Amino acid sequence: MGILRDKGKITKMLILLQILKGKKKLKEIAGEINITVQGVSEYLKILEEEGYVREGRITPSGWEFLNAAIEELGDFVHEANKIMERKKVIEAIAGERIEKGEKVGLFMEGGYLHAYKRESSSWGFAINSADTGENVGVKNLRGILDINLGEIEVFAMPPIEEGGSKLVDKARLKEIIKNDNKKVGVCGVVAYLSLKDICKIDFEFSAANAAIDAAYRGISTLLFVSHEMLPYVIHTISDRGIKYRVRDIRDL
Repeated sequence: MGILRDKGKITKMLILLQILKGKKKLKEIAGEINITVQGVSEYLKILEEEGYVREGRITPSGWEFLNAAIEELGDFVHEANKIMERKKVIEAIAGERIEKGEKVGLFMEGGYLHAYKRESSSWGFAINSADTGENVGVKNLRGILDINLGEIEVFAMPPIEEGGSKLVDKARLKEIIKNDNKKVGVCGVVAYLSLKDICKIDFEFSAANAAIDAAYRGISTLLFVSHEMLPYVIHTISDRGIKYRVRDIRDL
């Protein structure tokens, strides 16, 4: 990659970027890119001679130079990422007997990656032999894993000012949880007290983020949220690209 071997080109790019950020004093630019003030002064003279800077502003030629340099750097980063992805080893559960070196497809099952000797949208090669249920490493990854994202159903609990958990129909709540067969999370005291004696709580601390992580792994969650924490939870979930809905527990 030519740009990485040309320190002068990189320095010119960095100085132009600082000018774009509004840095005009030599000392400011020098501090940002970690070279001497004299060095900045010399490079600015070169940039002016090459027609990239005039009267402290970037010229059209300077824009072309900067765009080309950034594109070249971007191409390098993209290629480097591809190489790193191929070298990275992913851990999975063997869905069947797998021999070292075999091509395997990856599938998300129960929130964990499983490897099988069948076609998948994402595949690689086993770095070790493994029996069914054992861990297997997969390298030289190709493709994108096809996952059906889970959903989050948010239940707003009654405000503490109105009685909190005392207003919850726990028999009805227990029935809903049993029939849905989803992960259960609680946020806040009222939610915790309403559920602690009627079911297993899967996510108790940082439950909103745990539900989001589960959704990315294809697992759906019933998330019970104390009234005072509802704005925070909705804000946390809403911009993560996960399907969710909000219901009042008293409407069940």
